Amino acid sequence: MDTQELIDAVAAKTGSKKAQTAGTLDALIGIVTTAVTKDGTVQ
Repeated sequence: MDTQELIDAVAAKTGSKKAQTAGTLDALIGIVTTAVTKDGTVQ
């Protein structure tokens, strides 16, 4: 599954607009990436 497929799936499941979902997922991925880089784990 690529990023666009994930955005489509989440938007369909939640009833949200794709643009809003994309922004949310981009933020989530950024936060997780930063946490993993800094601390090494996400729980």
